[in-house]
Parts: sequence; structure tokens; C-alpha cells
Amino acid sequence: MPEGDGKGNLEINYNKDVFKCWVCKETNDMYGSISRLIKRYGTPKILKDYILFKPETSEYNEHKKIVAVELPEGFKPLSKCTGKDFKYNLAITYLRKRGITDDIIQKFNIGYTTKGKFFNRIIVPSYDANDRLNYFIARWFDKQNTKLKYLNPDVEKQTIIFNENKINWDSTIYLVEGVTDHLVIPNSIPLLGKYISDILLEQIHDNANSKVVVLLDGDALEDAKNLYHKLNFGRLRGTIRICHPPLDYDPSKIHELRGRKGIIALLKRTTTIESLESSFWLQFSLNFSIFVLW
Repeated sequence: MPEGDGKGNLEINYNKDVFKCWVCKETNDMYGSISRLIKRYGTPKILKDYILFKPETSEYNEHKKIVAVELPEGFKPLSKCTGKDFKYNLAITYLRKRGITDDIIQKFNIGYTTKGKFFNRIIVPSYDANDRLNYFIARWFDKQNTKLKYLNPDVEKQTIIFNENKINWDSTIYLVEGVTDHLVIPNSIPLLGKYISDILLEQIHDNANSKVVVLLDGDALEDAKNLYHKLNFGRLRGTIRICHPPLDYDPSKIHELRGRKGIIALLKRTTTIESLESSFWLQFSLNFSIFVLW
């Protein structure tokens, strides 16, 4: 095993009973079960203790099994609707105000619901690498009611990669917070929050062949830095970048205000973490805020 560099390249998942060295996974066959790692570098006593106390993985496997997901009752693709359809005008007006175009609606199969549990919600479906529905976001669009803003399927979001079928692993990948950001940022993956799942982290490290850009909301700079450091190891070391919007903005808001030109201007500011922390970048953020507003 090569001498370590002190940067934490060996990763162990106790629940899965697996380990992986991101530096020498291929060259030295350094991945597999934790028992295998202990046999190679530990002692018989350590191995005996581990086998005696290691967790049962059946519960974990049960949790991560594929759950069948169906589009909600009353789902209607907006690309196939007209003004004659019930509540179509209300749904399309909501999306237009958010800067969502017909091309985006068709590309992501965005629809809305007219009945059932998810009534009166914009639906953005997600599909896995095999084009199977694995999740959807259901966003309330009627301001006349105080319903919960979001109502999503009974699926653990940390077990899926949203719209995995649309990822180009050979091009720059953008990690964004929400689905509305995902709709307007090219080749993006929504985290559905500010933190990355183990599944997505592993897929990125195994498959990404270009830069990976952390693009969280303007109020999440520290979260963006933490995610940067979590990604910047092994085969991806040196390829991680940050694109940080001004404080009160996120990509979807910039797109809503300035459209595609605003997004292009934002993405041009992708930088290294060292440049991000310079006084120049702080001055740019102020100037960019003015640019977006006017």
C-alpha cells in the first residue's frame, strides 16, 4: 500500500461493511469488505473482535432497496395541456413567473395535478439511470391556500440521485440545492438540501471525468466550503470548484430576474476556493448583486 499523504484517502463505511482507498483502489485492489482490510493489515484479534461486533447489514440493505414510485393521481404533463384544461392557466402562470420556459417544461416532463393527495401541485419527476421514475417534487402553486409548500413521495431522498438519467459524467457537473436550481443550471444534480448523500458522493468519485462545481445558495457559503472539502480528495483532488451567488440569491432567483444571461454571468464566476476567499471575490459579489437587481 503506498505511503499516505495525510489527507484522508481511505474511506470506511461501517454500516455497509465496506472500505475503499481512493488513491490505490485500482492499482492495489484496495477496496472491499472491512474484514478483508483487517486480514491484510490487522491482527487475528482485531479481526475476531470485528466479526463479533460488526453490524447486521440486512437492515441497511432493506432501507436502500428500490421502492416503486408512480406519478401522482391526476398528473397532467403541461406540454400536452391547453388553456381548456382545469387549472392549467394557474399552473403555467406560476411557472412563467419563475422563468420556466416551454423547453424546460418539456425537457423535464413537468406537470401538475388536478385531483388526489397531490392536488394543485407542480410536479417535477426524477428518473434513475435506467429511465425509471424514482422520485418527484410536488410544489403547491395556489396562493389562495395555506397548504404545505412541498409534499413529496414516501421515499428516502438520500437513497436516490435526482434525474440521474440526465447526467453527463464527461462534462462539468454542478451540484445545486433545489430542483428549481436544477431546472436552470446545465448538467446539474440537486442535493435536495445542503448535504450530499453517500450514494451520490460515491457515484461522483467513481464516474465524474471533468470538473465538479459546488453551487449552493448565496446564504450557504460555509456549507459550500464544507462540501468542497468533502469532494476534494482521491481522483477528484484539484478538480473541485465553487460558484457562489450573492447573499440573497440562488440560481433559480437569478434566472427568474435575468434569464439565461444571468445564469451565464453567474457560471462565469466559477473559481477555486482560494480565489473565492480573496477580497476581490467579495467585491465581485457586491457588484454582481447590483447587476442582478438592475
